[in-house]
Amino acid sequence: MPDLSETTSYRIVVLGAGYAGLTCFLELQDHLPRGHDLVLVSRDRYHWFTTELHMYAAGEDADAVRIPLKRLVASPGRFIQDYVTAIHPADQQVELKVHGRLGYDLLVFALGSEPEYFGIPGVGEHALTVGTPQAAREVRERVADLAARGDRTASAIPPGGVHPAHVMVVGGGLTGVELVAELADEYPGRLRLTLLEAMPEIMAGFPDELVGLSRQVLEQKGIRIITGNPIIAVDEATVHLEKGDQIAYDLLIWAGGVRGHSVLTPSGLALGTRGRGKVDAYLRSVSDDRVYIIGDSAAFTDPATGREIPPTGQAAVQMGRAAAANILRRVRGQEEQPFRFRMRGQFASLGRYQGVGMMGDESLAGLPAMFIKHLVEGYHAWEMGSGVMPLLQKLVAAPVKYLRGRQLTARTRTAVRLREQRP
Repeated sequence: MPDLSETTSYRIVVLGAGYAGLTCFLELQDHLPRGHDLVLVSRDRYHWFTTELHMYAAGEDADAVRIPLKRLVASPGRFIQDYVTAIHPADQQVELKVHGRLGYDLLVFALGSEPEYFGIPGVGEHALTVGTPQAAREVRERVADLAARGDRTASAIPPGGVHPAHVMVVGGGLTGVELVAELADEYPGRLRLTLLEAMPEIMAGFPDELVGLSRQVLEQKGIRIITGNPIIAVDEATVHLEKGDQIAYDLLIWAGGVRGHSVLTPSGLALGTRGRGKVDAYLRSVSDDRVYIIGDSAAFTDPATGREIPPTGQAAVQMGRAAAANILRRVRGQEEQPFRFRMRGQFASLGRYQGVGMMGDESLAGLPAMFIKHLVEGYHAWEMGSGVMPLLQKLVAAPVKYLRGRQLTARTRTAVRLREQRP
């Protein structure tokens, strides 16, 4: 390992401004001695709250789920807006689309993930995704167009003569569940919504009682849930399932899994499952200890469980802090510390007015779950430099949304009872 403490000036390059990359960059920016070159490279000029992209895809204002990077970057840091096209560990260089090659002494790879289609024919060609702001924007525009087109058609056809557009979301994990629920609340009755999960049940990792409650909430919103029937092929208008079913769709959205960023594949660095970079206990590539890999692109095996930690926002933030701390230790000539992942809870929104979650062994639903989820999201926004207002707004929004949801549910039940009482 090179002793960087003997170098008068060196360069640390952080690739990616997501949860992992920006957390690492800001920690280094706050504590790295001046006189060194700290560079953040991102194709986007914003830090997006990627765990909230489903809200943007369903119609939320963009500024509610992003922060301009220019507000966050300060000396000794600097920002380069560009696409990363390749990394060359042997030469200690990164290749950028516009700025050419950029050398480094230490590299932090935090470019996030890409969709994993598991080799299913037609999915990559016909499905949209929501993993990036660009992808979420396309979903947002397509869904809004389908809903508006249905409204125009319905206005010209007698009631009962037209069916809303069918939007199918594939993947019953957090992303898929949160997205389909948000779409149901944004376009009530204006879309047919289906959630498809290959496994026997949605929301893997949640206790049975929360899964059952989540199913109930989703189905009350009019969402059809299909489980235990994997996709085997997709064409431009139809999903073909393993058990022989064929389901027509107007828009297919893939939330069925992710893999490491494709820039890693030709780099020569060791890869683990789903194209993620294999890292050691210190989050360094097992192939090159000058390269730290963090976030969704890192294949880190938790020694406590013997399993790779999942690609989540909280894992990315923890990796970002740990990598920055180790880089600072390395710069000072100190011994680096192993990364230890701590699961601090798991929460899911079920649209705008309901949520579920876990803290330790305790299951939460309704207002407590929404309040804690909003608190975590608001705290992250505050920690990244957006000020205290987003945090306060999130905390106020939780009870307001919850009460609004109860009012809407009560009205819906009353309307149903009145319809049933009609002769």
